[in-house]
Amino acid sequence: MKPILDHENERVERILYRINEYHLLLDNIYEGLADREFKLVRKDTQFLIVELRLILKSTEEDDF
Repeated sequence: MKPILDHENERVERILYRINEYHLLLDNIYEGLADREFKLVRKDTQFLIVELRLILKSTEEDDF
């Protein structure tokens, strides 16, 4: 039973880490838009889109 719990805890930690990274990206996007730094906004937005597509794929394969 313990290995399953450890595995789930690691999974939840990975999810939390990724979501925290997305929050930071969204903060950067907001600041970039406010400051009209559109090149940075574009880069961060494209990266976030790729990450969100990976989440969709992971949920389809139950691999998250």
